Amino acid sequence: MDDTCELSLIIPTCPNRTAKLRTLLDGIAATKSDHDRFEVIVAVDDLDDTPLDVLSALPSSIARTGLTQSHTGPAGARNHAIRHARGGWVLFFDDDAIVDAGTIPGHLQRIRHDPAARTAFLGRVDWPAEQIRSPWGQLLAGTSMIFFARRMQPGGAYPFRHFCTSNLSVRRDWVREVGGFDDGFPYALHEDIELGWRLERALGMQVRYEPEIRSWHDHEILPRAYFQREHQAGHVARLAKQLNRAFHDEVWGWLVDPVQTLDTLSGLFGRTGRQLYAMLERWSEPSDERVSPDSLEAVYLAHLPLKRMAFCAGYADRPFNEFWESF
Repeated sequence: MDDTCELSLIIPTCPNRTAKLRTLLDGIAATKSDHDRFEVIVAVDDLDDTPLDVLSALPSSIARTGLTQSHTGPAGARNHAIRHARGGWVLFFDDDAIVDAGTIPGHLQRIRHDPAARTAFLGRVDWPAEQIRSPWGQLLAGTSMIFFARRMQPGGAYPFRHFCTSNLSVRRDWVREVGGFDDGFPYALHEDIELGWRLERALGMQVRYEPEIRSWHDHEILPRAYFQREHQAGHVARLAKQLNRAFHDEVWGWLVDPVQTLDTLSGLFGRTGRQLYAMLERWSEPSDERVSPDSLEAVYLAHLPLKRMAFCAGYADRPFNEFWESF
């Protein structure tokens, strides 16, 4: 480990996301101090090194490393970057993150306070203002549909399910000790909480929520894509049963028969689910309408059966389009 480098920023990307990556690097470049205390490592999940050209946007005082690899997914790209990391801690960002001048110093401050902490520091992740200018955007931002921070307390300690690799720092040696991410996870789904599960079981790690360390998630998700994502999450959960049975059973042990569960939910909620989805599509249109927190919470609760149906369809290996047209 380089004694002067405390923190290695780990950023996986791929060739068609250069614009997003450039925005993230612009935010990192806005960090005015401590340039000798952190480094930036970008790992392209492809042999095309074109995205690495944007590393030139960083000031020369910030150390940077650009890597490529054969396509294996974000888990493999992060592992590749971690192998080159010099920092005692690693800080994970998705390539569509947006940060400001206080994000990296916020993590450095926590690390300096307790460099041997049995803790991963999770910063706040919000949605950009332009993506919440609709009732649907307010629903995503104001509930736990994607991120769980709305139900977390500042400074609170939380288990592995909150090990979200977006604006999260953790000790590098701990990640290496448990074997890093499992390359068998092909998408950016569940691979992070599975690593968090192993860190918690092996080393007693907890996730501490630090909302003053801010970032934003520049990834617009419309209603159909949201349910497709949940369908894919079900597919990856089924794969997790082969990769880490104990982890799978702790998280999804309730799912004994996904086909029966899907059929039961479809019978009970199919019609209302379709009506709800039509409403969510209308809500996704730009609008000045402001929805009350109580109404957002009500719609959030109402959408859960449809979300569970999409998950079960993915777990049961039923194609999304087939499922979507069946209820």
